[in-house]
Amino acid sequence: MAAGDGILIIGAGIGGLTLARALTTEGLRCAIFERAPELPAAGAGIMLQTAAMLALRRIGLDARVAAAGAPLHVGWTMTDRGRPLGRSSLAFLEEQLGVPTVALHRARLQQVLRDAAPEVPLHFRRTLTGFESDASGVTARFEDGTEARGALLVGADGLRSAVRRQLLGDQPLRYAGYTSWRGIARSDEPSARHAVAELWGSGARFGFTGIGHGETYWFAVLEAPPGAKDDHPLETVKEHFADFPPPVPALLAATSPDRVLRTDIHDRPPVRTWTSGRVTLLGDAAHPTTPNLGQGGCMAIEDAVVLAYALSHATSFTEAFASYQNERVPRTTAIVEASRRFGQIAQLRNPFAVWLRNWLLRLTPQRTIRKQLLKNASFVLPSFRGPDAASASSRL
Repeated sequence: MAAGDGILIIGAGIGGLTLARALTTEGLRCAIFERAPELPAAGAGIMLQTAAMLALRRIGLDARVAAAGAPLHVGWTMTDRGRPLGRSSLAFLEEQLGVPTVALHRARLQQVLRDAAPEVPLHFRRTLTGFESDASGVTARFEDGTEARGALLVGADGLRSAVRRQLLGDQPLRYAGYTSWRGIARSDEPSARHAVAELWGSGARFGFTGIGHGETYWFAVLEAPPGAKDDHPLETVKEHFADFPPPVPALLAATSPDRVLRTDIHDRPPVRTWTSGRVTLLGDAAHPTTPNLGQGGCMAIEDAVVLAYALSHATSFTEAFASYQNERVPRTTAIVEASRRFGQIAQLRNPFAVWLRNWLLRLTPQRTIRKQLLKNASFVLPSFRGPDAASASSRL
């Protein structure tokens, strides 16, 4: 990459890879720098909701992503004793907006995204140590002594972003009070086909969804002190969720121990700005969220498409970054806070509070649920009156 030419993307996760595709679609050059030695083949599942799929449609990837997973038509919730709490259609969103909700393995999603922009250089084993901006560009410096020069830099390097640390300071993470285990069962569980389900107990949850390819993704959530570890994570989950109803025991029995991950749940208080000069943030680096609403990866995809569109349609990168933030900050802030509240409600332990929660869930009208789902499904690009994408590179 020539001095001052193109955009440096730090991080090859879902957000960084989506941004690479989106930028090339808009006629902009970029390169990705990733601290890991390769794209991970392991991992768990992800659910891509309507707004993220609409963003992927904008860059021509919705059909490819859908083919890599399984469409979801319904969501349902029940108690840890198998009593129904609620059921809602997801299929109506596809009928109205033209894209499915899709569940798939994260590794398959990452591979689709990478294959969609093979011309973008992807440098592995590049751990960012810092960056310097000047009037003409940004220089990124890496642990191995190498440097890269670009017109702009985007931090898509996740929850513990090195770009964010330099940009916004060393802000502490916010622990949610619970930990999670995620696994992939080698099982085409009938109740998980085209469905996402959760079973709620007292301070405990278990969820699952089919992700295609004969696999079912599951997750388990429990209150726990931060930093705790398991010698045998799968056995820990089996022990804590032994009394949960089917299909929980069968899913755990169909899971290999090496396909289980434990992760403490953190987020950060939302901020009003995540841009300074020629540097901005994206995805978890900008607005890390708890996974309760399944929106973390989705928001990263939306961010990437909005940012690329802004850079190709604004009259300057300053205007592009401002428009990107103005479009994304309100939505991501609302989701981060709603997800945290949702987790607090879902993890209730007081018996009366649990009873009241369950009673209210059963009473929630379908029209209310549909209205909220449609609101969350919105994907909007910023408006510009400036020149079109043909001269985008001259404005960086």
